[in-house]
Formats: sequence, structure tokens, C-alpha cells
Amino acid sequence: MKRIDVKTQRKLYWLFIPLVIVVLLEMTYLWFNVNILKLWFGVNINILTWCKPALIASVLIIFVGYSIAALKQKCWGEFAIAIVVFVIMLLNMTNILIEL
Repeated sequence: MKRIDVKTQRKLYWLFIPLVIVVLLEMTYLWFNVNILKLWFGVNINILTWCKPALIASVLIIFVGYSIAALKQKCWGEFAIAIVVFVIMLLNMTNILIEL
């Protein structure tokens, strides 16, 4: 199976930054009950209601980036695996699999 080259993959690692930021914000709120958005920016947003769409959007950024790279380099196996993982993740985040 053809893989994305190392140079492109290193550039694609930058797409994980939004996901890391969202996860850190949520974890500091859940573990330490600290709303960093309120402390630093004065924005009073409930992180628990904001987190789910932000997580989906940040994972979508990663998926789109890797999909474009896989399509440009004709890595069909990686593209198919990415689609399957993305669909299962979306189904799990929307609780469709849990409510069966």
C-alpha cells in the first residue's frame, strides 16, 4: 500500500494544533474546573456545550488535510482507511452507536 511521503506528513502534523488546544481547554475545565477562556479573554462560554462542535471541526480539519494529501499522492488505501475511521468517529460522537 502506498503511503504519504515523510516530508508531507511532517507538514500535516501542524493540523493537529486545533485539536490539541480544544482538548487542553476541555481537560483543564473537567479536571481542575478552570475556564481558561474566561480567565484569559474574559469570554464566559460554557466549555461543555462548545467542546463537541469544536472537536468535530478540529478533527474535520485533520481529515480534510490528510485526504487532500492522500488524493494528490494517490494513496488510495490510506484514503479509504481515513474515511472509515472518520465515519466511525462521527457516529460515535453523535451517540448513534450508543443509542442502538
